[in-house]
Amino acid sequence: MKNLVALTNPEDIHRHVLALWRCEPIRSSHANNGFIHDIVEQFASLPRLFCDTTNDRLERAHFCSWWGVTMNRTYDNPAIEDLYRLHEMFHSAFMPYFPGIGFDAFHRKMEDNELKASVCSEIRVYFELPQLRNLAFEHPIYADRFLSDTSMQTLWQKNKPVAIETLQEARRDVMFSKPEHEMDLAERWIRRFALQNRQWSTCWYDRYLEIEQHMYDFQIRALQGDRSGAIADHLTWIEAQAGQDADDQIPYRQEAALFANIYWSNRRRYEAQVPAVVKSG
Repeated sequence: MKNLVALTNPEDIHRHVLALWRCEPIRSSHANNGFIHDIVEQFASLPRLFCDTTNDRLERAHFCSWWGVTMNRTYDNPAIEDLYRLHEMFHSAFMPYFPGIGFDAFHRKMEDNELKASVCSEIRVYFELPQLRNLAFEHPIYADRFLSDTSMQTLWQKNKPVAIETLQEARRDVMFSKPEHEMDLAERWIRRFALQNRQWSTCWYDRYLEIEQHMYDFQIRALQGDRSGAIADHLTWIEAQAGQDADDQIPYRQEAALFANIYWSNRRRYEAQVPAVVKSG
């Protein structure tokens, strides 16, 4: 990673993120205290780091939002770039940390965080910002089945909290329970990415506890009022981890390399099966 930007105060985080949005519906929702503003407000409850990659192949799948860094990524389509950014910020904004957590509980925690981030940035966002759907993907997506469902639209309009829970449970069912022979292509890939998440967790088996402990301490220190000290020490920690990699300055390079082969192998198969897959710019 390179070009680390440390942001301490909520106002600075809001200002920085607002300048990053490229898509008008998302930018307006942030600027006008809408749905996106609320997500960024939660994201800004802690100081944050932003950075660029030094080795995109290794870092693209590294999930650095878990350890307090949002990785910049560019796409040709502004809406898709913003959806990526929303997804990563949701991960960080709602990530809990538990020092000493057992591995199976850790994996379930990360699965749940991924589920909620995916529902937010891949389904809910189109209910919140209907004009965004035509700006994002030209091909059909998983969310379309809910957007065209009159019962779900009624639930969304009359009882949004339950609608959100319903969308989460629908996706959870696809991730873990629905018989595969009943799935369409989009659902089968949701299941495969859920299996990929288990492989990601396994790559971190030996070191996940140190990150959980560090991030918990960082979180509590910032929430107790020492945001400047918390982000300064957090930045030092990230840079120390990056400094152990003489080639690309990638924190936890070994874990990145372990998972990269899995990630890119699945990515190649996905691109071969799913039409009009979005490619980065």
